Amino acid sequence: MSTWVRFLLIFFSLLLAVVFLLTFIMIVSNVALTTVLTMVLDITQKQPLRTIVMVLSLVGLLLSVVTMVVTILSGRLRKARILSNPIGSIDIGVDAIESIALNAAKASQSGVKSAKAHVAPFKGNAISVSLVVMAYSDVEIPAMMARVQERVKKDIESYTGIEVGDVNVRVNRVEAIAARVER
Repeated sequence: MSTWVRFLLIFFSLLLAVVFLLTFIMIVSNVALTTVLTMVLDITQKQPLRTIVMVLSLVGLLLSVVTMVVTILSGRLRKARILSNPIGSIDIGVDAIESIALNAAKASQSGVKSAKAHVAPFKGNAISVSLVVMAYSDVEIPAMMARVQERVKKDIESYTGIEVGDVNVRVNRVEAIAARVER
């Protein structure tokens, strides 16, 4: 789930909490109830204010529907990729696919010190793999990361049978190799 969607979910959760708090206060206190009702009646009687509130309400409704759809669709892949055969079905978890990607990146002998992987849906039944890599400083980064891409794609497809649409590698840090001190 992206940071933007997470922010929207937090915002709408906070907004919903405020609405329920106001509802509770209106039920408990008659003064609060009459104040809110008077404010709502004033808004509905003044045309410019009514239009502004209506537009803001429609924008809020649209944003909430979009957030709900994105949240539902983004969570769909996180569960598993299911393969069927004559005997039954095989559920391959996304965490397993990400582990295969990480192991492939480290095993490619391409100067990868550490990595993080994320799997997302791609066109058709394929998946997209994104890697964030910390590389060693003595590495020719473009050539070695191309090797990482090839190895990750090959390993995931051969181990799971799931097609890999693309492998995106982002090198976010380059770390010097520490000199060995022999005693």
